[in-house]
Amino acid sequence: MDTRQALLRSARKAFAERGYAATSLEDLARTLGLTKAAVYHHFASKRALLEALLQEGFVETQRALSQPGTLHQRLLALALAYRGQVEPLTALMTAYSSRRGGDLEAVHLAREAMRRGIEQLAELLEQVSPRHGKALAVIFASIVHGAYMTAQHMPGYSAEQLLQEGVALFVRGLPEGKGEPPRQ
Repeated sequence: MDTRQALLRSARKAFAERGYAATSLEDLARTLGLTKAAVYHHFASKRALLEALLQEGFVETQRALSQPGTLHQRLLALALAYRGQVEPLTALMTAYSSRRGGDLEAVHLAREAMRRGIEQLAELLEQVSPRHGKALAVIFASIVHGAYMTAQHMPGYSAEQLLQEGVALFVRGLPEGKGEPPRQ
């Protein structure tokens, strides 16, 4: 594996465990047995490293959405590709937390990454359901993120199984009449 990819993988893990603000390029260099100069050769700043991680997520999303296949297949590919994006976005959105060290720049970057992701997905869903693309994109993103968070924090749940079921329900909807609670 090349140095750039090793730095990205190490940063993804560090941001998730310690948070963006509490992670330094020096820490990443030390973890990988690199000099600071080697890190700066690939990334001019911690922000540049974070932006590279977020850009990878954007490219993965685009790849999943533009592949041939049914809507179900493309959405499932997107949901499975999201695994690499969960940790950086979770670390960023918790950047306000004093426990992880607050960083307003990180929050701004996370919001921008999330906005771009919603726009990518909304573009596809708008073709399926005109005038509802953005709302559907937010709902779908919530299903995907929720599946990963549930699997990560609650024993006995599998992200892949939750995603399989969640994507299927999202695409086909709840069975008519079976989702209605009994009337009293």
